[in-house]
Parts: sequence; C-alpha cells; structure tokens
Amino acid sequence: MMRLIIIPVDGCVSIDGVPFSGLDLSFMTSSVHAVQWYDTHGEVEVKNPVTGRMVANEVITSIDAYQPAIDAWQVAKTAAEAAEAAAAAAAAAAALATANSRASTSL
Repeated sequence: MMRLIIIPVDGCVSIDGVPFSGLDLSFMTSSVHAVQWYDTHGEVEVKNPVTGRMVANEVITSIDAYQPAIDAWQVAKTAAEAAEAAAAAAAAAAALATANSRASTSL
C-alpha cells in the first residue's frame, strides 16, 4: 500500500510518511496545489495559479503522470541512505582508531 503526497511549490514528495523537500518538480503545472494518492485512487488539488485559491479537486485513478516525482523521491532517499551509511562507517572507523590508540598507549 502506498500513501503519496506531492506538494510542488515546496518541491516536497512524501511516500509512506517519509518526506523529502527541495526536489525538482518543474514538470508539474502551476495549477497543481497538491497530489494525494491512497494506494489505488487519489486526487489532484487544483488552484488558480494567479490567485492561489483552491478551485477544484480532481479524482485520479493512476499516478503514472507523477512518476517523475516518485523517481525524484527515490533518488533523494537513496542519497540519504548512502550518507547515513557513510556517517556510520566514519563513526565506526573513528571509534576503532580511538580504541587502537588507547590500547597502544597503555602498553
């Protein structure tokens, strides 16, 4: 089951409660306020691009048109996971170096 939220003005995509902001969502029109997807159905919240006022909610039955947003989220998620892994490896290496340093000075 996938819960998807896209907020183009913020470049924000959230999938199953995991958000990333600052994503390139320039493929979306300025009339889209948000896209809400609930596994098998959803809606596009449409705004007037001039006034910013909400004018309609359009039911959608496919998220294919929003695949670039999902792809951008996946790239951001992969980068975040790689950064976390690198930070964990660096912390482990630093801890090992500290332990080795303490062991050699106590001899």
